[in-house]
Amino acid sequence: MDTTCTMSSSETSSYTSESDSDLSDDSSTWWDMGATIGVAAAVAATRSSGCAVKDARLPLQELTGRQWVDVNLADSKKCYKNFRLHPPAFHALHSTLVANHGLKSTMQCDSIEALGMFLWSCGTRQSQRQIADRFGLSTDTVCRKFGEVLEAMVSFADTIIRPRDSSFRMVHPRLLRFSPFFDGCIGAIDGTHIPVSVVEQAHDDFINRKGFTSQNVLAVCDMDMRFTFVATGKKGATHDMAVFREAVDTAEHSPHPPPGKYYLVDSGYTLREGYMAPYRKARYHLKEFDAKGHESVSEVFNYHHSCLRNIVERSFGVLKNKWQILKGIPFYSMEKQSKIIVACFALHNFALDNNEPDMDMDEMFGQGTYLERVGEQNIKMSDWLELTSNDDIATVRDWIATALTLAMR
Repeated sequence: MDTTCTMSSSETSSYTSESDSDLSDDSSTWWDMGATIGVAAAVAATRSSGCAVKDARLPLQELTGRQWVDVNLADSKKCYKNFRLHPPAFHALHSTLVANHGLKSTMQCDSIEALGMFLWSCGTRQSQRQIADRFGLSTDTVCRKFGEVLEAMVSFADTIIRPRDSSFRMVHPRLLRFSPFFDGCIGAIDGTHIPVSVVEQAHDDFINRKGFTSQNVLAVCDMDMRFTFVATGKKGATHDMAVFREAVDTAEHSPHPPPGKYYLVDSGYTLREGYMAPYRKARYHLKEFDAKGHESVSEVFNYHHSCLRNIVERSFGVLKNKWQILKGIPFYSMEKQSKIIVACFALHNFALDNNEPDMDMDEMFGQGTYLERVGEQNIKMSDWLELTSNDDIATVRDWIATALTLAMR
């Protein structure tokens, strides 16, 4: 496990302290009892005085770390503000990490407190020093516990960053309004730059075209804004197409779609089997279409393609707005920074799978461009599939473009 942190080697020797030996998670009952007593005292003082929790006789800043976590878990709004999950989702995530991914309590910090530290850091971009001050722990302990939760989250990511149905048998409801033209679409692919911290010697390799150091991260998302594949670790200076080729052709779990299905990609990628790009030398981005609308067959296709493909851009927006650490990851090893990115993608999917009420998600869905049903379709689904199933991707694109244009007349 990568535990590279900003500390001296002498400090890391404290990792093997007997006082921090592993406990079974059942032993966290003692932590629960102590935390409950502390929180109960604060709440009791609040009720007797008629004041808000923040004015209780036990000041918030004097609560232990576990007590502070419990105070947040007792207030849904406060919990979402600090941990970016509501209490039921927080507890569900904790149970999953403990039961299936090796998260454990220790003498100095139980598993619920450790998860609270991790989510607070990822959600609100708190530094190790800020976490140590809030939880009353040493930076050594904070670094170690962050790493333990991170490893559990990376293990969890392997189970949740994947398609719900790998056979893609059903056409997504959001595609039905202009069926059958894009019935073969199973999602969209794009890259995004995540700001990272790098050593001076590697600085130039990680500088992207916008002038900051980053990882060029490739992701696939479905029409529910869930990420089904993520490739991290590529230097910011790496071209998008190079990242794409490596992910598609050499990745252990390549996202290549089954026959007859395809992902939508933008004009920066090459048209190839399973990956449908727009027509080049024709307007594509939505902002390029003025009051005149689309004037040619290729522009009709590009407009509809762009409306669908922007689901991945909106998904990136939700991800970064919610997990603020992705706006500038602290100075860890590059491997650890990659793991943090993966963990945040996993948290994004977890929130969606648990039907988390999400203002960021609602806002992004509200910004989406939704297409009206395209004309009166006289093409039967079976006929359309028979027409296109054996054709190459370029021919399928031409079929869709022509049929869309005719349907809009």
